[in-house]
Amino acid sequence: MEQYFVNKTIDNNKFVIDDSETVKHMAKVLRHKAGDVVYLVDETESLFSATIKDIDQTEMTITTEVEKSTKTTTEMPIGVSIACSLSKKDKVEWITQKATELGAKQIIFFNSKYSIMNWKKNVVEKKLSRLQEIAKNAAQQSKRRIIPEVIYIDNLKDLLQYKAEASLVAYEESAKDGEISLLARTLNEEPKSVLCTFGPEGGFAPDEIDFLNENDFASVGLGPRIMRAETAPMYFLSVLSYKYELTVK
Repeated sequence: MEQYFVNKTIDNNKFVIDDSETVKHMAKVLRHKAGDVVYLVDETESLFSATIKDIDQTEMTITTEVEKSTKTTTEMPIGVSIACSLSKKDKVEWITQKATELGAKQIIFFNSKYSIMNWKKNVVEKKLSRLQEIAKNAAQQSKRRIIPEVIYIDNLKDLLQYKAEASLVAYEESAKDGEISLLARTLNEEPKSVLCTFGPEGGFAPDEIDFLNENDFASVGLGPRIMRAETAPMYFLSVLSYKYELTVK
């Protein structure tokens, strides 16, 4: 069953979808008709089962009859942010899509010394708009209750304002040195929020690691194998899902 986000509060059993892009997608792309049932998530992150009663393609509205759903939330019980150094366009989009599917609440991209891509100031807004749309579509497809926020910062110093209760940096030298337990120990402390930072294809410069460590980012290894820049965040999010969603307590 398809799911859509609506930027209003649903507060009675009748709701009119009037966002033209959503209406167009529902009516013309997916060819929904009266009687079809979809899910709606409103601005309070509440989930509703909505039966389509009328589609008006002239006014670009869809009238629905709604009932609040009792389905269990699909959100992780911990606030998860990932911060990734800029990669090639297709990798940035892939990271956004897959990180959304895996439960990230915030996706931050930043410029670092060894980044192979740089965003000029005049393109940042356009790129973020594109990535935010990718996050929205991925959140709808994966039945999320929220759309992750996609953020861009142009240097590591600005990352400090997004620090979490547990702030980490995935560092391949830690993995090479055989460090395998710090991530597990950190998660066993049950932090309410966690941020993990990932470098570009060329890795972090030593002074960048020093800066992060000096600001209470713990360097962690992600197992014995060295991963690609786009793989490491997905590994990390999968570890969190296993820890907080699949492990029997």
